[in-house]
Amino acid sequence: MPDVHPSAELYPWISAGAIAWGVMNCFYGYRIFKLTVALLGALAGAIFGQAAGLALGLGPVGEIGGLITGGLVGAGLGFLLFVAAVFVAGFGLGATLGILFLSRLNPMVALMSGCVLGLIGGILAVYVQRVVTILATALLGALGTMLAVSYFSQQIDWLFYCRQPQQLPALIDNTAWMFPAILGLASVGVVAQFGLDGGGKKKARPADE
Repeated sequence: MPDVHPSAELYPWISAGAIAWGVMNCFYGYRIFKLTVALLGALAGAIFGQAAGLALGLGPVGEIGGLITGGLVGAGLGFLLFVAAVFVAGFGLGATLGILFLSRLNPMVALMSGCVLGLIGGILAVYVQRVVTILATALLGALGTMLAVSYFSQQIDWLFYCRQPQQLPALIDNTAWMFPAILGLASVGVVAQFGLDGGGKKKARPADE
């Protein structure tokens, strides 16, 4: 698949959208998790659908048709594969924690350690869905937000690091403000998400007089 890179004019808008989506995930990630899964499925399906139309030589109309069809199919599959998505969220939580805390080590060591922690997090997420999903969405949302913020603060090509996650430890280690900013925002997001529904406990209805 070709390495598509946004133009200089589009990059600020894409970064602003990434910040907005990251903050939304950080503070409302559990509530919009199914929507997030469906959107990611739609994005993946659209990419593969367009690629299929291009490979089959169907022309622009075929590519657009493949994009739309793939997006709809991907959204449906993403919504149905919720348990798998919970595992992926837990994996993302463990992997991100590993990369953050081991970023000063060799990048490949940090990445491999993150993968091991990701597997543990994914397994735990399946059994403790709500807690792990909140932790995962808050942390991943904070990570995405700060990566996009780095474009405006230091003109960092954060999309490169999304495509090359093995380079993330080096970026975090070399950017002094990023580690505490990610943890700080994630902590606030976790508190906010648990507080939205009172820690997951339904309030008792007052007894009828």
